[in-house]
Amino acid sequence: MRKLKIAYSRVFNFLIYKYFELRFKKNKEILEKNFDNGRFAIEVFSKMGFGANLIWVLEILAFCEEKNLTPYIKFRNPSKRVGATSFSEIIKVQPENCESATIKYVVIRKFSELNLPNPWDYNARLTIERANFLVKKYIKLNPQILREVNTFEALNFKGHTVIGIHYRGTDKITEAPAVRYDAVLSVIQQQIIELKKELKFFIASDDQGFVDFVRKNIPESALIIRSLKRSGNGKPIHISFKNYRAVNREALIDCLLLSKCSKLYKTASILSGCSVIFNPQLKVEMLNEPYPEYRFFPEKFLISKPKI
Repeated sequence: MRKLKIAYSRVFNFLIYKYFELRFKKNKEILEKNFDNGRFAIEVFSKMGFGANLIWVLEILAFCEEKNLTPYIKFRNPSKRVGATSFSEIIKVQPENCESATIKYVVIRKFSELNLPNPWDYNARLTIERANFLVKKYIKLNPQILREVNTFEALNFKGHTVIGIHYRGTDKITEAPAVRYDAVLSVIQQQIIELKKELKFFIASDDQGFVDFVRKNIPESALIIRSLKRSGNGKPIHISFKNYRAVNREALIDCLLLSKCSKLYKTASILSGCSVIFNPQLKVEMLNEPYPEYRFFPEKFLISKPKI
């Protein structure tokens, strides 16, 4: 059985490789024709998480704004997991007629594959205010998810001062120094002492161990924690979990709820960084800094002096 799985994986990867090889040959022709028609139609094959994909969408929208092009954007995860195209289901870009048979899409895995005459530098040129403008102008979030977020906020946030805590506990140790559980606990306890009023802490994390730790040390009455699938083995859930649709959905919900908090304490993570795009007035304190080579938008604007 194991040999069969290995053989299947090799065949699948070979077919993916050949698919890209053929599509890349057509990219230049498709790109030029679409530019002539005033549009930019792009299909991104990405294994990245929700936050990174959203930033890529914003980079594409910034490019279209500058070039006066109508954006048509689709995302696809090159895997056999459930919901491989789910990111495009919850983050819809206007106009929504992406399935028109007359539109041909350029296919890429990274922006350099577009072979544009000028380097792609739109991540470096994004600002929080510009990103918020692009979101409001172009992006339509899944209505069902918005209803769920609003219902959750009404039931759990209303009447309380809610502080968001986002702890990224899996693969970010390659991009930023790890933050100890007890260090985050100290931040929470200090907030309780300083504010001296009823507080709630909305805990968002991919790390089940961190959630369990907080529950052992902070009264349950002070915590707001959603019931969802988290990593219990240190592996990123957007890579290890088989249901990609569920991963994207829960990531968007966490991101929007964090944006509705009075203040956010966070470890390095693009997902929670995106919360400030939906709410530029959100007060944010970073609990660690990404290493210099990983200081991309939006986190490069959130770094001041780490809290711990």
